[in-house]
Amino acid sequence: MTNREAMTQEEKIREHVDECIDKYKSQCGLGFMVSVPDPETREHVVNCGTSILMTKWGICPGGGFVQAVVDNNLSEAFGRADSVNEDALKFYVMLMYNSSYID
Repeated sequence: MTNREAMTQEEKIREHVDECIDKYKSQCGLGFMVSVPDPETREHVVNCGTSILMTKWGICPGGGFVQAVVDNNLSEAFGRADSVNEDALKFYVMLMYNSSYID
């Protein structure tokens, strides 16, 4: 059994989100790099991105901000977003619409 096979679904999703951050940074340049300046902020984005995908795929429900993103409710998402999530909203949308189901 490989390490990848031994990982839980949530761990696989977290790994995918973390990889997507680097891809997105390379595509979008300095603007997104400034919004994820340190490990704590990156972890926050990974946590929210993971919750968004898990909510979208019906694995477990997310909180108010996550549900607003999944529901494509822009005004609700901005109203519930903290400063990190305001900067990461474009990333979350890209993540949600460009990620295939991970099991």
